[in-house]
Amino acid sequence: MNITAKKDDIFSVATLLYARLRKVNSRVIDVMYLMQDRSYAHHVVTLALETKDPELASYVERLRALLDLQDDRELINGEDQQIRLSKENNANKKVFDEGHVSFSLF
Repeated sequence: MNITAKKDDIFSVATLLYARLRKVNSRVIDVMYLMQDRSYAHHVVTLALETKDPELASYVERLRALLDLQDDRELINGEDQQIRLSKENNANKKVFDEGHVSFSLF
């Protein structure tokens, strides 16, 4: 599977998750940020699983497979190994980030 197709699949599953979470739990998530930040993806997975909704659980499994997210039981202090390595690498670099702004009119 090429990178673009994988991103499209991740986006599709994340938007399905967004719509279902909004309907079931009145929660709104940031789909684009979910695609970029693994710790936020873990947070969204936790929110979805807390609802005990079978449809959300199926979306979570698809998202975990696409993003290669580990099962929550395998997390170390809320972070997996890749997140920690990424933070260590970023700590040594100067990064100029304008930030991420998201809002909803609904």
